Amino acid sequence: MIATATLLFAERPLVRDIQARAGSGKKIRITWQLPSEPEPGLYNLLLYRTTEQITSFTQLKDLSPIIQLAPDRTGYTDTVEDLRDYFYTVISETSSGAYDVVLLSFNSTVTGVHLNAKKQVTETVEKTDYETVYPDGTLRKTPLPYLDIIDGVGSEPLVSDSTAAKVSSLTGGNKRASKAPSLQPYIFEEDIVSPDGGDAYLLFQILKTSFVTKKYKETIDKLNQLIGTNISESTRNRAYFYLGESQYYNRNYEEAVRNFVKVQGIYPTLSQKWLEASLDRI
Repeated sequence: MIATATLLFAERPLVRDIQARAGSGKKIRITWQLPSEPEPGLYNLLLYRTTEQITSFTQLKDLSPIIQLAPDRTGYTDTVEDLRDYFYTVISETSSGAYDVVLLSFNSTVTGVHLNAKKQVTETVEKTDYETVYPDGTLRKTPLPYLDIIDGVGSEPLVSDSTAAKVSSLTGGNKRASKAPSLQPYIFEEDIVSPDGGDAYLLFQILKTSFVTKKYKETIDKLNQLIGTNISESTRNRAYFYLGESQYYNRNYEEAVRNFVKVQGIYPTLSQKWLEASLDRI
């Protein structure tokens, strides 16, 4: 379907492959590709920043673009002041006016992007503080640093169990660990502070009591139990990712690969990093 859409809009004045990612400080970098020989030709590019996903041009009719760009521009660095999720849309302006077509992943971002919230750790903080569990509901004195990645780009569904099973063909059963250094534990931003309740709270408790204390076998058992219950899709996706991490640290690299594959469409860049690390150890 995407291939068909690409052919359909290849010569129309519509940018494609838009991406947005957080940079350093207060910067967000937005990039896109220009159409080849569009008809009618591009006159200007209008870049919009919103706090909701844009799927229709009517959502932009009462908004003003944050900037008007020359028609040969393929990127822009935006500056924001807060940690809200932002979506970006590029509208082509031609001699006939605005080209009022909006397509997700073409000229409108699929997921929101926010600044990397990084706290400075003082030199007096001891190494043991990094993974200490505290009774006030937080996992540690300073949250895990946010990785500079595109988190969650794409809306592909989870792969089927049969597809995940095919990953076994990539492995040979060799459990020898690679000499490459192990990856550091990754915890999603929404799981750093205890939620009020619900299935997200159940996941938080597993992380707090088992995962951050490196009880990976216990974490695996608890996550499998949680995944087998009626929980939200978002919580289930994160649980699968933590399950992959726990299998990785427990040296069950083939199982780790299978779980990272299940959420590769949800967290493509992040999952790819852990998939490569797991396959390297098989």
